[in-house]
Amino acid sequence: MAHWQEMLKMEDIRLEGLLSRQILDETDFRYGGFWTDEFHVEPRHSGFNLGAMTAAFVTKESKWYFHPRMEKGIRAVLCYMQRHQRPDGCFDLSPCNFASPPDTAFMVNAMLNGWWLLEKCDDPRADFIRRPMYDLIDRCGSGIAAGGFHTPNHRWAIASCLLSIEKITGRKELGDRARVYLAEGLDINEDGEFAERSAGNYNQVNDDQMIRLFLATGEERFLEAARQNLQMMYCYFDPDGSVFTNNSTRQDLGKKVYADTYYILYLLVGWLLSDESLGAMAEWIYQDCRKRGTYPPGVEWLLLYPEMDGYGAKDNFDPPIADCSRLFPDSCIARLRRGKWSVSLLKGKPNFLYFQHGSFSMYMNIYSNLCDRRNFLSDTLEKTETGYKMQSHAAGWYYLPFDTPPATSDWWQMDNPNKRQKIEGLPLDTTVEIVEREDGIDLHLKTEGIDQLPLRLECAFLPGGYVRTKHFIQHARAGESINILDGEVEAAGPNGEKILIGPAFGAHDVTARMGGAYPLSQSHYTCYFTAYTPVEQVIHIRAGGMNPHP
Repeated sequence: MAHWQEMLKMEDIRLEGLLSRQILDETDFRYGGFWTDEFHVEPRHSGFNLGAMTAAFVTKESKWYFHPRMEKGIRAVLCYMQRHQRPDGCFDLSPCNFASPPDTAFMVNAMLNGWWLLEKCDDPRADFIRRPMYDLIDRCGSGIAAGGFHTPNHRWAIASCLLSIEKITGRKELGDRARVYLAEGLDINEDGEFAERSAGNYNQVNDDQMIRLFLATGEERFLEAARQNLQMMYCYFDPDGSVFTNNSTRQDLGKKVYADTYYILYLLVGWLLSDESLGAMAEWIYQDCRKRGTYPPGVEWLLLYPEMDGYGAKDNFDPPIADCSRLFPDSCIARLRRGKWSVSLLKGKPNFLYFQHGSFSMYMNIYSNLCDRRNFLSDTLEKTETGYKMQSHAAGWYYLPFDTPPATSDWWQMDNPNKRQKIEGLPLDTTVEIVEREDGIDLHLKTEGIDQLPLRLECAFLPGGYVRTKHFIQHARAGESINILDGEVEAAGPNGEKILIGPAFGAHDVTARMGGAYPLSQSHYTCYFTAYTPVEQVIHIRAGGMNPHP
């Protein structure tokens, strides 16, 4: 069975659930809208749903092909949208943005796949959709063109949307407005990363807009930008197929995200550029989705371009995601991946290291409280012949009295940060070197400068498994912690993957946190290694475990 057939069956099931949440009481002001899980009707969702409903309604293979219930649903949602479109033509994203041009652009872009399928359908039974949907799109174009945006990716949603509406309506002024946005230049760097550094969400948002910009203009530079980003994304896959998100600058930060939404992007860009390697990666993502019991979204694209279904698919494809070592200077991150394990290093972040074996992960931070600097925050991140190196400089400081008495004795009215002189106290220079080994890394930790400072290395593991040494074994529960004095530490995740770390060291039990310190995770189990400065230790981190005790 072709992928589009499998995906369409799942889409039909999803639409059945969607229709069950539609408000059909004609006396209700929200008639035609859809309940969300928050017992709320979200205006912008109406357009996303209209696009999907229209696509199914005009697709012969769909369960909903000219189905009376779907016709009723489309008529109702059109009514809702006519009633809830703002006077300027825009729609609301009611948690935060009202009469929002960028959110309306995203909504219209989602409607366009349904519109394009409607254009291919000459059956008069679909005629009731054409004029109302056209008018909605046209009015949205006016609001989008007249408004502005918030974030970098909004520009490309607006530009691609206006260029598409220009093609539909012939309104050149909309395309002219889009070209003003495009004149700013694409925010993609040499590494293939967009400005917002969001592998779990906004990379795929931007790639989608690049594809739409190409379809509206025919300019391959947009596809090349998407290809560059999609190839860069190979470095962001972790061993369980999830995408690393702990350096994101957006709301996907720290979330467990899989590449489902990237399937259709790899496929589209690969097919449009005749790049079979991207098509093969799309197939890998599709099969990974199936292993996890899901289907990727994007069936409307396959209905529009059925000839690209399965493009580039290869038997026994070895995706280029299992072996990488790459520094991204602009994004302040290094990614090291060797098959079943991966390492992420983050410059300037207290959670400076992540290690993952299979689906089991840990992060590390160093509590070295000196004046107002609570944690090790690397000032540098560089690649070396054997791995990577991070360094930080911290120092205490003290205010001095004013040379001239201030005009007020009210402390809070004094401009202390800018006008008082400071003197620097004792320094703490910390170096962390990461050396790649066969099954993991060695972490070389060295401090110089101040002595007798209580330092704490914290290893936070996902819970659900256990932690053991030669002296104890303990179930790893979220929010709990332990101070380990010596020996090797084996941590196991709920799925059996193991991480071996050690040797541990323990010189004190100072585990309190002062304000501004990276918090003790309530969703992890934390192991402490403690010492007094100066510290010089080598910690082995391996994907694997100790031999069983006799």
